[in-house]
Amino acid sequence: MSTITSTRILIDVLGGNQKVAALTGSTPSAVSNWRKGKLPAATADVLRSRIKKMGLDVRDDLWAMRPKPRRKR
Repeated sequence: MSTITSTRILIDVLGGNQKVAALTGSTPSAVSNWRKGKLPAATADVLRSRIKKMGLDVRDDLWAMRPKPRRKR
């Protein structure tokens, strides 16, 4: 299984700014900005699901996720 390694490639594979905007309920302009950085955490489920259906995988670090808090001992 091939792994997508950048936000730019992920957006292109999914059909570009317009299609990703429609999938995520965002605007093409916002999607354009994601190409330069990280994807919003709220988009992870829908985009991962779509990529998986295409037989591809995607790196976890493409999303701006908060790290899990450490448990206090």
